Amino acid sequence: MDGAIDRRGFLAGAGALGVSLGIGTGARGAARAAGRASGPPIRGQVIRRGASGFLQAAHVYNERFDGVLPNLVARPLDAADVRTAVQWGVAHGVPLRARSGGHSYAGYSTLSGGMVLDLRNMRGISINVGKRTATIGAGAQLIDVYNALAARGLTIPAGSCPSVGIAGHALGGGMGLAGRQFGLTADNILSAQIVTADGRLRTASASSNPDLYWALRGGGGGNFGVVTSFTVRAHPVPPTVAGFTVTWPWSQADEALAAWQAWGPHARSQITSIFHLSASGGATTVNVSGQYFGPASDLRGLLAPLTAVGGASLSAGNFGYLQAQLMWAGCSNISLTACHTQGTRPGGTLARDSFQAKSDYVSRPLPDAARQALVRAAQNRLAMPGHGAILFDCYGGAINRVKPGATAFVHRNVLFCIQYLSYDGGAPWLNSTAASMRPYVTGGAYFNYTDPGLKRWQTAYYGSNYPRLQKIRRAVDPHHYFNFPQAIGR
Repeated sequence: MDGAIDRRGFLAGAGALGVSLGIGTGARGAARAAGRASGPPIRGQVIRRGASGFLQAAHVYNERFDGVLPNLVARPLDAADVRTAVQWGVAHGVPLRARSGGHSYAGYSTLSGGMVLDLRNMRGISINVGKRTATIGAGAQLIDVYNALAARGLTIPAGSCPSVGIAGHALGGGMGLAGRQFGLTADNILSAQIVTADGRLRTASASSNPDLYWALRGGGGGNFGVVTSFTVRAHPVPPTVAGFTVTWPWSQADEALAAWQAWGPHARSQITSIFHLSASGGATTVNVSGQYFGPASDLRGLLAPLTAVGGASLSAGNFGYLQAQLMWAGCSNISLTACHTQGTRPGGTLARDSFQAKSDYVSRPLPDAARQALVRAAQNRLAMPGHGAILFDCYGGAINRVKPGATAFVHRNVLFCIQYLSYDGGAPWLNSTAASMRPYVTGGAYFNYTDPGLKRWQTAYYGSNYPRLQKIRRAVDPHHYFNFPQAIGR
């Protein structure tokens, strides 16, 4: 088995502080202007616009936002540096965006003007094997988290794209191929260290700032402050797990999707799977890939509802846990060092990408008309430049055992999440495909698949949890310093 489930394989404006923090005039204004030019007095590196290496430092993962440039990129070394940078930004009226891995679909980890706080140097991982916990710096990338934990026979549930940063991923929910077994990344946060707009370093946990702790588990990155580290629950993993892919001829796409949606959300929780319709290279493909916390020898029986669909072909094998994560990341044949986006780590070889996306949640099985519309949409994508995919992330299991109001992540009573992806253009295709699904979906959307065109994003991302999130936001950031186009409002 040699498939991969990274994002491609599955297949921006900030506000100023406002009048309450105004900009000075005269001598005071000149002093503040000079301070803005110098940047925050941190021990870490400050890279100003025009300096050598600035463009690489400023660019995020999605090439669509290469024209969005801050005035400076600050790279703090620790929480004290983050406090200094936030205090400096507030004092000088400089908007700030924090960046963990830079994978925001909408480019919200950068901004025009202002300061990007790049947390790449804060990537330490400390593991307590006895307590089965890990403390992870906010700048750690997922592949490095998997690597450190796998060496101790542990893991956390998280995504498959290797260079995604832990902070944004966890704060928005965090879905991945261990999700139905162990829940979302957010569900496994035991505590977080966060610098709020007043410059304080706070601990958020069940016993300390419990409202903030609730909000950080699914309330979305960038809303409440700059998280500097998480302590998370780590789970033992067996020596090997099974990975599998089932493929069908395109003529069976509708029947395969019908079989998967009836099976996946109700399968035993040790199995998490992703169904995939793709249009690329002049051809359409249909398959489902997944991970099972058990031996591959079990899969023929467990996957029988899928392989019963005509023309099915099953590929499966046993893999060490880290080996499996490298496979899903598309890094089976390269080193761990190379399995990072170019420019984010020394030796990283993975290319950046250019894409757009939308998402939907589904709580009832898609009827014939909906499934057939999705199959047609994938087929129609072939006539356009670039390529596209429609992915179905399976929920159920541990994800759905959490109540919608227990954390800020509200989407607990759904079967799956649909992600519509288009590479190298294709916005009209995205819009028309999502529009065709409106009669069949909940109206919800996944914050980590951020859609800047979503009109009622407050309800779509957060549902009934939004008013509580607003209240918490007012308490920790009353002047709305941490801001982006879809920031939780007052």
